[in-house]
Amino acid sequence: MQAANKNSSKLVRAWFYVPLGITIILAVNFGVDSIFYKFNVSFPASVTCMVLLFFALIASESLLGTHKTRKLVNIIDVPAGWSLRWMGIFFTPSFVLLPLSPPIGIFEVMIIIAIFVIGFFIMMAMAAWITRSLQLALGVSRRSRSQRAEELGRQTPDLSTGDLNSPVNAVEALNPTTVLTQIPLPPPKAELWAARISANLDVAIFVGLFAFIGIPLYYSTGYAMPLHLAVNVLAWFGALSVTPKWKEYLHPVLVSSLATVLVIWALAEIRGDSLTTTLHAYRTGAKYIQLWRNATSKQDLLPGAGDVFGTLLDASIVALALPMFQYRRELRTHFISIVIPNVAISVGSLLAYPPLCYACGISAARSLAFASRSLTLALAVPATVNLGGDVNTAAALAIISGILGAVLGARILRWLRVPDDDYVTRGVTLGVNSSAIATSVLLRTDPRAAALSSLSMSLFGTITVLFTSIPPAAAFVRGLVGL
Repeated sequence: MQAANKNSSKLVRAWFYVPLGITIILAVNFGVDSIFYKFNVSFPASVTCMVLLFFALIASESLLGTHKTRKLVNIIDVPAGWSLRWMGIFFTPSFVLLPLSPPIGIFEVMIIIAIFVIGFFIMMAMAAWITRSLQLALGVSRRSRSQRAEELGRQTPDLSTGDLNSPVNAVEALNPTTVLTQIPLPPPKAELWAARISANLDVAIFVGLFAFIGIPLYYSTGYAMPLHLAVNVLAWFGALSVTPKWKEYLHPVLVSSLATVLVIWALAEIRGDSLTTTLHAYRTGAKYIQLWRNATSKQDLLPGAGDVFGTLLDASIVALALPMFQYRRELRTHFISIVIPNVAISVGSLLAYPPLCYACGISAARSLAFASRSLTLALAVPATVNLGGDVNTAAALAIISGILGAVLGARILRWLRVPDDDYVTRGVTLGVNSSAIATSVLLRTDPRAAALSSLSMSLFGTITVLFTSIPPAAAFVRGLVGL
């Protein structure tokens, strides 16, 4: 009975309160985007709302007090915590859609890989050493170490950034140590089945969506969103089930994206559709902003699974304000150590990457895309558009940078002799080089570093977008590649 009550409460939270909260976040996003659209401002509303929410919570703490602000944070955390836990899957569309990219020669591919890998390690080293040197020069490193010791001793975070489908969470209510001795323990089989149902409830829901809604709808009407959505989510669950030993190299974003492409391709062939056709159905361009902006006009464009994930990614970007607020004091203390590396690497990326890539034989459009290599996807796209670069290349570079940081970031920082307790250098370095994907990993492993990473990636992206939004600056960068 206790497990059933907990499951019903979880379902109400997941299928009512979370969608309601996400809708409110998206509505505010849409309002900000509408203002930007009216004044022809090329800047993502999600990043703006993240910054606005962060400062709004700080103002609330000053005006309303800590107790009321904590209640407000707990309310916001219902949709925000959910979106942060699922953040990784929202990056998969960029990889799923890679087959739609323009053809490219093998020689150019090899040059792109070489410049990307070498540049990634150089930028990681620059960010780490600049940040570390600033801390030592400002005398804040020793103080941070004692604060970090307190953080490591605290096991329960304030925000719900744990694993959505963790078996530990699923069977918590069934732990015999929590049951009063007067109440008889449930039979072992009942306990086992309850734990299995609780742990696999989400999988069962999406299997049902695939079999009873997605398949019939796709093969009768051609509308693919429910089918593609179920395939993508089930592929994500499968990628998460990879053993930790292999998961270090087989990142869930890569594994689930590849599995999604193969499965939806096979399903499309059965219907007689090509891979190109089904990928265009996977993302039609009908995100919430386009749908709401054209709500009064007659349009037949329906969202695809990629549009759903893109919509939810906007909510996740806004939700990053919560870990930033949780560690606001650390952000204030280390502000200089965050700003200087971000400005230096942003300017360096704009001035160094495009001419270097172009001189090595990469096309002008793809060379310009390298300027946005390590930006989070929400900021990489407008920055690349401002420069006139190849958006598909920029998206792929941004996602791969994030995955490399998530997989190899900790190891690279050890090679650079960055102490494990230096959360400032870890957060800034990964935020500048690997953006939101690495931040989503830090949310589980090092929340304080995740807060610095969130601010760092936002500041880095904002600086880059601002530079590319200035016509003379954008023209100068384009001139470096002969445009």
